[in-house]
Amino acid sequence: MHLYDETVELLRKVDIFSPLREYEFDTIAHHSEILSFKKGDIIFSQGSDAEAMYVVRSGRVGIISVNRSDEATIAQIVAEESFGELDFLGKTPRSALAMAEEDSLILSFPARSLRAEDIFNDHPYISASMLYRLLGIISARILNVNRLLDEKTQWILDLKKQLLCDKMTGLYNQIYLKEDFSGFLPAASGTTALLMIKPDNFKEVNDQYGHKAGDQVLNLMAIFLQSELGENDIGIRYRGDEFAAVLLDTDRDKAVARAKEIMSAYKMMDISGIIGSNNIVIKLSIGIALYPGQAADSDELIDKAYKKMFRAREAGGSRIVI
Repeated sequence: MHLYDETVELLRKVDIFSPLREYEFDTIAHHSEILSFKKGDIIFSQGSDAEAMYVVRSGRVGIISVNRSDEATIAQIVAEESFGELDFLGKTPRSALAMAEEDSLILSFPARSLRAEDIFNDHPYISASMLYRLLGIISARILNVNRLLDEKTQWILDLKKQLLCDKMTGLYNQIYLKEDFSGFLPAASGTTALLMIKPDNFKEVNDQYGHKAGDQVLNLMAIFLQSELGENDIGIRYRGDEFAAVLLDTDRDKAVARAKEIMSAYKMMDISGIIGSNNIVIKLSIGIALYPGQAADSDELIDKAYKKMFRAREAGGSRIVI
């Protein structure tokens, strides 16, 4: 895998970038760079200008609050986690110091030769999406801390709905799968199947017909997915063009059968009204993992289903891996 492709895949795994669309991942990747830090190197100092945000590709970073002669590590940031985004997006001086606790490779957005203001002026939706996601992350943390509040009050329900639903498709989003799903899963009876779903040829739509057409196709895919799910099943837009489906009380054979039905439905999906042509048929790669048989918790279930989905793609696509 080329460095650019590795950068895009790293960005996909970071919560704050999850609302972005395919071409916006490309934009972020093109305006980023990978920096190398030795153990003990200072990445940024407390009080310095926040000119970038960072994602750990490998290694570990300590976030240290300095107060007079005292200092204390307040967080450790590991691979696939971001840091420095609050000060960066808030345009405030650094509230803490960041230091490499071991040799580390760090993605910097933007690259050192670029200015964030120029990028955001050219691509205003990116900054708006990142700010929206940052607010969501902070709000989710507040919700977790304040469990003593009555979770049935209307404003809590409304806030949770905003946090857990994808604005474009109306499906549940990645936050639901990573946070609420973990509490729901142990209470589910029988076997629960998680399907991770990725179109093999969605990039053709974006490249040939533009991102507006791509968004319309994604919305149609969400509708088709929801129509194939049972009353108690859960449809999710995971990130970008990736979807997921939680199938309750579904064993291995039933999960495979349902995945085949979803693949058939997408092959029949008519997108000619969107792209003005009938020369693209949406094909899928689907990974399936089962709880509790194949995974001990939600994180492991998601990880296994996701890796199987990519195994299906690497094997040529248009197939199911379980």
